[in-house]
Amino acid sequence: MRGAGRSTGRASLTGSTEVGDVEAVCRWVADNLNPRGVLLVGSSAGAPIAGSAVDKVDQVIGYVSIGYPFGLMASVLFGRHHNAILKSEKPKLFVMGTKDGFTSVKQLQNKLKNAAGRVDTHLIEGAGHFQMEGPAFDARMVDLIVNFIKSLPK
Repeated sequence: MRGAGRSTGRASLTGSTEVGDVEAVCRWVADNLNPRGVLLVGSSAGAPIAGSAVDKVDQVIGYVSIGYPFGLMASVLFGRHHNAILKSEKPKLFVMGTKDGFTSVKQLQNKLKNAAGRVDTHLIEGAGHFQMEGPAFDARMVDLIVNFIKSLPK
């Protein structure tokens, strides 16, 4: 996100300009590193932003969301991004803690029940929204992402 950590610039309130940033990075990776494909991974506010870019770059082969904010309050800011990922046919993995303060398990399930394409979910019992971004969960997230990549069509 713009303005987060050591990033320059100012974040937009709704993530609209950041979608273009994600697209630009994906195109740079595809053009300069020539990978088999690009997997977009977004965490928290980055999840809806990455989800909005999934179908804008042909080389994107799938998407992983860590703590997608589907809840009511977060939807005020990021609701405009929901349809892009829910309508995408590309494979999706949604990882969420059962104690997420922005989205309940029921909200996640309700949003995903009509989503297009392959949709996988992984719930982490007792984990809160920001806990999954901490080092205690890094190895678990890497394992989930690697296993998801291995399950994608070649």
